[in-house]
Amino acid sequence: MNKSKKQFLTFTALNLIILFNLGITGCGSKDYNTKEEKIAKTISSGSSSVIETISSTVPKRDITEKIFEDSNNIDKTISSGYYLSLGTLDENVLINETEQNKSGITVVNKNIIFPQCRIKSISMKSWSRKEKHYNPPKHEIVQYVDALENAEIVDNVPEKVLKKMVKIETHILYLNSHNKFRTISIINFGNGYHEISVAKDNKKNFAKNIPVRTDTGKKYYQIFLHSMKAENIIKKWINWESQGKDGFSSIQNASLSVNGSMDVTEFTEDQLKKLETYLKSDKKLAEAPCGYENYFECIQEDGSKFHFSISADGESISTDKAVYVVDYPDNVEIVELFKEIHKSAKK
Repeated sequence: MNKSKKQFLTFTALNLIILFNLGITGCGSKDYNTKEEKIAKTISSGSSSVIETISSTVPKRDITEKIFEDSNNIDKTISSGYYLSLGTLDENVLINETEQNKSGITVVNKNIIFPQCRIKSISMKSWSRKEKHYNPPKHEIVQYVDALENAEIVDNVPEKVLKKMVKIETHILYLNSHNKFRTISIINFGNGYHEISVAKDNKKNFAKNIPVRTDTGKKYYQIFLHSMKAENIIKKWINWESQGKDGFSSIQNASLSVNGSMDVTEFTEDQLKKLETYLKSDKKLAEAPCGYENYFECIQEDGSKFHFSISADGESISTDKAVYVVDYPDNVEIVELFKEIHKSAKK
């Protein structure tokens, strides 16, 4: 980024949270999932394969309407309330609306089958992007569900795939014909591989994973799928970016979001220099970031968007394409920059 660009490079820091780790803590954490999103190990059961059928009629007035009669009372400490607070679809997407179906996802003939339900909300996040609501066209949502239902069930995700790509995590909130919310978590690992799990609201721990039952009587807390079609739909929804670290050289302006509050500040010239120097530092590929507390949404020279995150200790940068490690002492000044931003946000 040359000096002539600096006068156009105005950064707005959005969403500064008080609970922000300012220390240089070292690149130790590689756990992708938060505590409420941890997926239990696969288990099997000898229970009968007969699953109770339910009415094919979904109530015209569902629980969502009641919740939004007083939006201030949405309980964000449970899964359904949190995802509803992010946003809802413009219109309900009914799945298996004419069939008598199960109350949850099942596996039949080695394919997953969605229950009769109304999809209410879709959100997505990754190491490079903060979680936000998406509102894709109805027909694309139906195509995505079809792609998952037609996907090949596999035993696991290959190790070489796990090491290659920044994951995309999608949360689909649906209301089943029992008027109960369920949250489907779908992690896309790249190369067409996905992991799917289902949870219900839990007052104590945000959500509780529930099993996916099979027509053989077994039940699983995670299912692995392979579908390039499903992956391509997800990438289209988020406008997936392939630049990787090459995108750092053409940034014109950007906004910074730190873990969720709504404070705003402008960067000084000195702060801009620190950020520019940091982005030019030597980097090497990594399998996972140290953290992803600082989310940047940038505008490039051609007008396109570019997303990346920087860990609180400055030792890793995540883009849509890959994760990079920045060695000490190149990370020191960016940590000082984050301290300055945090300090100014408190005033």
